[in-house]
Amino acid sequence: MAKTGRIVIDSEGNIEDSPPVAVVDTSYFMSAILSSYTSDESSEAQEFLQALIEKNGQIIVPQLFWFEIGNVLLNAVKPKKDGSAGRISKVQLDEILMDISALPIYTDLQPDSETRTRILSTALDSNLTYYDATYLELARRKDLPLKTWDKALQAAAETK
Repeated sequence: MAKTGRIVIDSEGNIEDSPPVAVVDTSYFMSAILSSYTSDESSEAQEFLQALIEKNGQIIVPQLFWFEIGNVLLNAVKPKKDGSAGRISKVQLDEILMDISALPIYTDLQPDSETRTRILSTALDSNLTYYDATYLELARRKDLPLKTWDKALQAAAETK
């Protein structure tokens, strides 16, 4: 099969749908993951993730993603300030970690000087944090859709 852009052409010259690929930020990804464990998360992200898996798609993330995921999970398992249990148990945390490790996630390379400069420029031009601009720069560089719940990041992604 030959790939031309996002179009896949089989050996007989027929155009096939290529697997879905998207840059997914932490807010969207964790919403999908935690929706099975808590009632305060939307199922839309989970449905997107499930469809992506069923179609042999791939999630692309910057290295920053893994630190953000770790922080979200840490805060989700920690007891609340009032002493009540966290959003998830330690057993659920282990299940989540196993589930995440089985997902088709590609981590982008460590950003070089040129990429870091583009991220900073993107953050300034779009009035985003450097963290959020990292996802937007990756989506633009790879010419992929960006899945996020962050309104400012969504708006920036819609303008080029």
